[in-house]
Amino acid sequence: MSNNLIESRKVLVLTSSSTGNNVFCTPAIRMLRKHMPHAVIDVVALNKLSAEVFEGSLDINTLYVLEGARKFDKLAKSYDKVICLNTNALKRVKGTQTKMDVIPNYVNGIARAEQQLTYMSGLLGVKVTDEDRKYVIGSGVPEHFSEMDKHHVQPDDILVSIHLGCGTTLLHGWKFFYKGRADDERLWSIERYIALGQALIQENPNIRIIITGTRNESFLAKKFEKNVPGTINLVGKTSAKNIFDFMQDVSLFVSHDCGVFHIASAADVPIVGLYGATDPVLAGPFPARAQHRIIEAPTMADISVSQVMESAKLLLKSFPKNK
Repeated sequence: MSNNLIESRKVLVLTSSSTGNNVFCTPAIRMLRKHMPHAVIDVVALNKLSAEVFEGSLDINTLYVLEGARKFDKLAKSYDKVICLNTNALKRVKGTQTKMDVIPNYVNGIARAEQQLTYMSGLLGVKVTDEDRKYVIGSGVPEHFSEMDKHHVQPDDILVSIHLGCGTTLLHGWKFFYKGRADDERLWSIERYIALGQALIQENPNIRIIITGTRNESFLAKKFEKNVPGTINLVGKTSAKNIFDFMQDVSLFVSHDCGVFHIASAADVPIVGLYGATDPVLAGPFPARAQHRIIEAPTMADISVSQVMESAKLLLKSFPKNK
């Protein structure tokens, strides 16, 4: 393997099994492509869901979904340089024999994407610029999301997107919500999301709520849809790219810290982020913009519907969507 990254002709980047963590990787991968335009840059994600973040990326030659050290070592043999952008990934390739450059553990108070950019800039010997500080989903060019056509959105509709769940259900199934959701430090309750949806529509009848989530969360979607009229139910029907695409037409996005939250951060949509135990600087929207509002509390249960409504109304008024 080459000791000098900038002189390498083939680079392999190990990412993670988390959608959010892979979104954080996209600015660093874009920086790699920016300064190594002719190199082969391939990426390893550790499951199919998190790999969606990189599908269609112009910065990547080949995207792999691999689990296990043996397969990873076999693949890595043909590369000049191997870079690990998330230390948690090492647990998924435990026992790997591949020599690689590994990013240090994250520190609080600095966005994860910023820490990855700083690390990559050090490997490349370049400076981080404001142009580098942005997430990249797919090609970065929004496309029409045809699934929305089925819901007959009208010109006067004000679309507000809410993400109900998290990737945990993909791993542990629907039983997670009965046994573990209340104990999860990052999730807001389904009952409060329903109350928020009702309050938004009461405030303005032109508001239509879009809900997203994994297919294992369809029973949550049915509960929300039953209680909030006019809901556009996209649970189990979207990819990372789909969500990025329809965010261009959304007037507001509301969610707790999750992968979809960070996909929304790649768009210009106004965001209300709900944070309990998670550091909102470490894992908040990146880069921070005027249309982002963070509600932080000791626990998620301490965040009230009225607090979220206050921020939602402010953003809808201050950043109206041009139809």
